[in-house]
Amino acid sequence: MAMATHGRRWLSAGLAAALAALPAAPEVRAAAPAKAKAGDELNAKISALAQEAQTRFETADYAGAIELWTQAYAALPNEPAYDKRRNVLAYQIAQACVEAYELDPQLVYLRKAERLFDNYLKTISAKDKNTTAKVQSTLDELREKIRVAEEREAADKQAAAEAAEARGEGGPGPHVAAQKASEAREAEARAVAEREAKRARRLTIAGGALTGAGAIVLGVMAYGLARGARVDRDGEAAKADGVTDPAVYRDLLDQGTAANTLAIATAVAGGVLVVTGIGLLGAGAAGQQRARRDLGLAPTWLRGGAGVVLQGRF
Repeated sequence: MAMATHGRRWLSAGLAAALAALPAAPEVRAAAPAKAKAGDELNAKISALAQEAQTRFETADYAGAIELWTQAYAALPNEPAYDKRRNVLAYQIAQACVEAYELDPQLVYLRKAERLFDNYLKTISAKDKNTTAKVQSTLDELREKIRVAEEREAADKQAAAEAAEARGEGGPGPHVAAQKASEAREAEARAVAEREAKRARRLTIAGGALTGAGAIVLGVMAYGLARGARVDRDGEAAKADGVTDPAVYRDLLDQGTAANTLAIATAVAGGVLVVTGIGLLGAGAAGQQRARRDLGLAPTWLRGGAGVVLQGRF
């Protein structure tokens, strides 16, 4: 789901290079010698912090990289002239948070990265569709990670609470946890049986429709066969009456050919429909039977101890 680690590191290195390449603020270049010297010292400090942070990032010391990039971010004046450099640093910090979570899965890392990426997305020019799409994709993946992590955290808390209850730490005893587990299994079995029954009903309906359609098509085939037989009788009758007009026999031949073509085509189509429909009806019937026969042995907790009950639906 997430970008490959080496891909993130390459991107971080590229952003670090971009950070170093960004020019100093115009006020510094245009300032008096004292201000220019202060600006040079600030640039040197930011570059040193950023380079050390990049080294920490590349050596998997993500917490150290976050700390150093944060120091560099805090050292930059909160002025429009420094916005680009601050945005690059914020992006770097977000990437380091994502990597830090892989080593130390604390949800706070992902939430911090989400906030930083979201803020960074707002700074991208509306004309830069490519970068916007890439950052939005990264943000979407990150939010999915947060959702999964939150669900896992909630499940862990629930499991811990049930375990504590089973040990008698504030609960009625181990039988409660066992009863809940049994109820959960039964509910899951019911859900599976209901899905199977719905699927079987759909198969039955589809099978009935196909079988009916096949029967209709086969009825057309019967008409074609009857029509062909009548044309044969008409031909024999014409011969017996001594008809010698070639046009009469050509017309009878055309009618017979059309009747035979109709019979053959509808026989194939009708046969396929009927066979398919019967197959679906059989599958649907088998599925409904399985759903009704949802029977099995399940462990349960009874008053005074554990046992086994026979449960099912008919």
